[in-house]
Amino acid sequence: MELEGFSKMRFGEDIDFSIRIFKAGKRCRLFPEAWVWHKRRTDFRKFYRQVYNSGIARINLYKKYPESLKLVHLLPMVFTVGVIFLTLLFCIGLFLSFAPSFSPASKAIGLFLCICAIIPVLLYSLLILLDSTIQNKSIKIGFLSIRAAFVQLMGYGFGFLEAWWKRCIKGKDEFAAFEKNFYK
Repeated sequence: MELEGFSKMRFGEDIDFSIRIFKAGKRCRLFPEAWVWHKRRTDFRKFYRQVYNSGIARINLYKKYPESLKLVHLLPMVFTVGVIFLTLLFCIGLFLSFAPSFSPASKAIGLFLCICAIIPVLLYSLLILLDSTIQNKSIKIGFLSIRAAFVQLMGYGFGFLEAWWKRCIKGKDEFAAFEKNFYK
């Protein structure tokens, strides 16, 4: 076969194949009546590993096809870094607010930092809760949707960051960077 099918990439082999199809000048078609079964993980821990691997795959694809990396692929990483930053800001605020040796001004600054750090996370969570609860007519699903959104974005973001560090900064190859089998 001209394109030799799927590559030996551990993750993202489907996207790799799609890129090679288009690079070879071939056409793709949509068959609306075709069924595709895509395995989804059955709990949040397994889902986290799946999206973590997707973040890894994006860097591996970037290393093979630099033009394939788009701004949208960076958003979960930006979200992850943002949540880490807000968490640190919140912890600093708590420390300033409750340390007995600090002045009242320091305690006020600490409270302000806590509020500034928690508001974006609460607003994002509230939007997910409201939208999902309305769409699914279930507040339980609404709360689970908050957890799913954070698991999805942070899992992908952490996988992306780790792969970026190992592949782009440390210069490791695709298989040396990720030797562990995540699905066992």
